[in-house]
Amino acid sequence: MKRVMNLFLIACAILFSISVKASDVMSVKIENSSTLNVSLSNISKGQKLYLKNYSGKILFDITLEAMPLYRKYFNFNTVKDGVYFVETETEFDVKITPVVKNKKGIALINQSVVTVFKPKVLVENALVRVMLTRSEKSPLQVSIYDREGVMLLNENVEEDKAIFERAYNFSDVPAGKYFIYFDLKDRKFVKEINI
Repeated sequence: MKRVMNLFLIACAILFSISVKASDVMSVKIENSSTLNVSLSNISKGQKLYLKNYSGKILFDITLEAMPLYRKYFNFNTVKDGVYFVETETEFDVKITPVVKNKKGIALINQSVVTVFKPKVLVENALVRVMLTRSEKSPLQVSIYDREGVMLLNENVEEDKAIFERAYNFSDVPAGKYFIYFDLKDRKFVKEINI
């Protein structure tokens, strides 16, 4: 059992390192006092680009096809003063760059750029292995529901480890569709599994 878990961790580490090398490179630069230049390279099919306000309202949303380069200019003349977030989302992670707009113009908060990694789930018969790399060691809540919305498990994880890993045994539940929710500080990810 321990050997299987170690092999799973090695496979996840290899997949993660490959995905980091092959993933997008996001560049966010200020063109002038009101224009932001966002460039993405090595774009994978289905990758998303968002501009959100502080409360999470989406102001711009596009899903991209595989391409070598994508560039978008955002004009902040038409939005209110405040904090905004440029986000790019891939299969593996979400990269968030905060932008502040005030009467002087726009500014990047470079020290606050964050990468949030998405959870990995591996189903082997009735055993479900999950792994989540937490860039910030914030609290994590893991909940498992069946397709009728009945909660089967709710776990609050306060561990100080950067990598969360668990194996859940589904042998005592009927075959079917289940949902695993991962609630981080300000993100929620849902993984659908079939047992």
